[in-house]
Amino acid sequence: MSRLIAKADDGTVRVVENSPARSVLSSLLLADVPIRHDCGGIAYCGTCRIRVAGDAAGLSAIGTSERERLEAVKAPPGDRLACQARAARDIEFEILDSGKPGREGLGGHRGKE
Repeated sequence: MSRLIAKADDGTVRVVENSPARSVLSSLLLADVPIRHDCGGIAYCGTCRIRVAGDAAGLSAIGTSERERLEAVKAPPGDRLACQARAARDIEFEILDSGKPGREGLGGHRGKE
């Protein structure tokens, strides 16, 4: 098991237990950490972007669909899609959009309000 150290866009920090068998998005949602994900986790929308702090070597390689979506949204280096990334060790990152009210989209998640 590894840990995900997630800083939300409001500055709060959550530490979540993670299994490399799950995507970062799945682990966050299981722990009730709000993160926007309009397409439901299929690398189509790019709303579940996270910005990795420091070394991202513990994350899975970027696949074709993730690379294409990151390029389409003009994401800077260090950004990943939480729906596609899997963490094999502890990773620190910032959630770029926690899903503000009224912006949950197609299956997005706003967390508990």
